[in-house]
Amino acid sequence: MSFFAQVPKAPLDAILGLTGLFSQDARKHKVNLGAGVYKTEDGKTPILFCVKEAERLLLDQEESKGYLPIEGDPLYLEKTARLVLGSPLYEKLSVNLSLMQTVGGAGALRLGGDFLQKELACTKCYLSDPTWPNHPALFTQSGLAVHSYPYYNFQKKEVAFEEMLTFLSALSPKSIVLLHAGCHNPSGADLTRAQWKILADLVLEKQLIPFVDAAYLGFDISFEEDAFPIRLFASHGIEFLVSVSFSKNFSLYGERVGLLMVFSQENTASNVLSQLRVLARRTYSNPPLHGAKIVAKILQTPSLTVQWQEELSLMKDRIDSLRNLFVEHLSLEKMQTDYSYLASARGLFSFCNLSKYQVDRLIEEYAIYLPSDGRINVAGLSNGNIDYVVNALIAVGG
Repeated sequence: MSFFAQVPKAPLDAILGLTGLFSQDARKHKVNLGAGVYKTEDGKTPILFCVKEAERLLLDQEESKGYLPIEGDPLYLEKTARLVLGSPLYEKLSVNLSLMQTVGGAGALRLGGDFLQKELACTKCYLSDPTWPNHPALFTQSGLAVHSYPYYNFQKKEVAFEEMLTFLSALSPKSIVLLHAGCHNPSGADLTRAQWKILADLVLEKQLIPFVDAAYLGFDISFEEDAFPIRLFASHGIEFLVSVSFSKNFSLYGERVGLLMVFSQENTASNVLSQLRVLARRTYSNPPLHGAKIVAKILQTPSLTVQWQEELSLMKDRIDSLRNLFVEHLSLEKMQTDYSYLASARGLFSFCNLSKYQVDRLIEEYAIYLPSDGRINVAGLSNGNIDYVVNALIAVGG
């Protein structure tokens, strides 16, 4: 008998598993509203023009494919941290930063979770209800007990801020609280600036450890505006962690380009970095080269930086226009649900108030793929399929 006969078959991933099923579906009218990937009108995930040009320059100048340091490419780390914080704040706080290039945003979350559990002996991590399906798995794998805090009111279709504050106020010190910087996944409902300021005061008072997941910077208002919560916490002297993904805003999904930033006080940053290096060495040894070099090249070349900002703005504007168009088409039909709330959501995602039964019907009868909780990726819509999706929603009682 095989040593592995006892290994059970794992269920499909809630999001990426859908992509596999979608790829196997032979129906020509199929629509993928599942994975959080930006798409053009023809359903393709683009390579940005600034990325193509950066790659061309890199290939012309490249002399080696040698290993990076364990913490990653030094230029990438400096340029991305400066981008996230803004130059004035970066210059002021760089001595308080421990920076690690990671294998995507998920890699930053896992590395941060491992560090908090090992070095700070943290035991509990609190995630928004609802949250990205991979969040609980990542932090559980780090040895943390995962719990939820109130975040989204499904009846009012808005952030349940007072309930959130009340819950977080009762937590014990050193509790980890995962916060979405913006474009909340999966609801699309975000905190206001005023609410972020109240939350910053609370985490300081209660000695909580915020872990900010910044996966969609630039997909709400602009990169500068969307980085507000991170800069707010940093300027308040809060000790916290940030996971930054450059998959979406540079359209570099398969290159796995991420960043872990740890803000610490009292000259502890070098010690923190040394332990992060140890953890990285024991898992993936050192990070991949190509994607980080692309981002660094773009950010060190003024013309490419401007081009990237313009292309990011175009992606954001297209998502916004699709969201508004979707609401407009839905408002013209006799729907069971008032979908006007979708217009105020931000980023790629929103809930469509669907039951699992309705989602199953959309997949089986109409080849419209989305997770069982009814979350849709707005960028999966297009001018060519939006009427089809609306009519399918009507058919299943949406």
